[in-house]
Amino acid sequence: MTTKKTMTHHKLEPTSHLDKALRLLALVALDGRKQKEQVRLLDKAGFGQSEIASLLDSTSKAISVRLAEVRKAARQGGK
Repeated sequence: MTTKKTMTHHKLEPTSHLDKALRLLALVALDGRKQKEQVRLLDKAGFGQSEIASLLDSTSKAISVRLAEVRKAARQGGK
């Protein structure tokens, strides 16, 4: 049996207990950090743009902008 993700608005619904645990762990690790740092860490952990938006209760467009900033800084040797 295959599970599939469905979208409601911009929220991804977890498909298993493992997904829920992973998302909870990510949220705990990000607590108190600025959004740009949260996006950098989630991107580095392999989360996609829409997953990051869902986790951070943001829009895919806003995350796209942050990802561009993060990747530009990385190319320039910054943080």
